[in-house]
Amino acid sequence: MRRLAIHPTLPTRLLRVAFVLGSALLLAAALAAAPASAHAEKKAGKYAFVVGFGDEPAYAGQPNSLQVIISRDGKPATDLAGQLDKLKAHLYYGGKVDPKAEMVELPLEPHFGDGWGTPGDYRAFFVPTQPGGYTVHLNGTLGAQKINLAIPSGPETFGDVNDPAKSAFPAVKDPTTAQLAQRLDREATRLTGTVAAATAAQKAAEDKADQARMLALGGLIVGAVGLVVGALAWGRRSAAPAARQDPVLTGAGKV
Repeated sequence: MRRLAIHPTLPTRLLRVAFVLGSALLLAAALAAAPASAHAEKKAGKYAFVVGFGDEPAYAGQPNSLQVIISRDGKPATDLAGQLDKLKAHLYYGGKVDPKAEMVELPLEPHFGDGWGTPGDYRAFFVPTQPGGYTVHLNGTLGAQKINLAIPSGPETFGDVNDPAKSAFPAVKDPTTAQLAQRLDREATRLTGTVAAATAAQKAAEDKADQARMLALGGLIVGAVGLVVGALAWGRRSAAPAARQDPVLTGAGKV
């Protein structure tokens, strides 16, 4: 028996089209509302900050940037160029704001314009030299709003800086820039210790030589004094008068 083809009715088609369009709109809205990939979102008053590295994933030794996307009342804040000098962006090497850790101040500047870039995207360009965790500290003011946000890298914020040797293909046998810097630091420390030891040994040798010269000079002085004393003694002995002898009487005076 021949089977009859089942054709969807017009309402069924419209339902499918509506479902596809609705899913696409929901996905687009979700993507537009979500922060940048591997970035952290923080709020301070009416301002919202989306913070991370401009290029993700970040690799040590490769040019990158600190990216701070700022919005105000839900809209991109595009008028902050004259206020950025009051908002300090510090980048710490490590997982927290530590005064003892290495730190650099990165001045933010607009990274957008008419027809290009993302409105409200502010950047500070730098080159991360070491793999590992970093912490962004935004401190200062925007208008009357005080800002004090510390955002460490991590799984829930933005990615750490990666070691390029672990992702390189084919494998690079030459040392990376970071490895060369570490090796240079070790060699410089070793060379400094060697120079210090050589300087100390030279000073000790010079001290001994000075002592030997002083002893030799003292010996010469003692010898010279001895010669003078001997000469004076010999001169006195030579100048002493000979023993007087009684005259011998001869002739008539002899008894």
